[in-house]
Amino acid sequence: MDLEVMIEGVSDVRETNEIKRKVRQACKGTEPSGEWSVVVFPSETRGQWDLGVRGPSGLHFAHFAELTQLPELVADQLRAGIGSC
Repeated sequence: MDLEVMIEGVSDVRETNEIKRKVRQACKGTEPSGEWSVVVFPSETRGQWDLGVRGPSGLHFAHFAELTQLPELVADQLRAGIGSC
């Protein structure tokens, strides 16, 4: 599986790296074929985030508020089935 992870709007390099690690961890073991991309970016609604997953089965989005830890929220959204990467 080819997996590209893009993060916008996060200035803390440690948090960016943690998001990437959590995304890869959430997608590990599912091993779907094809190219996948995951993008995390600030929503137009202040204090909220959007998550997009593009894969062979199409494009999927989730929208959520950052309550505490963005890396964990992103991983939780992926594990909940958005895009099934």
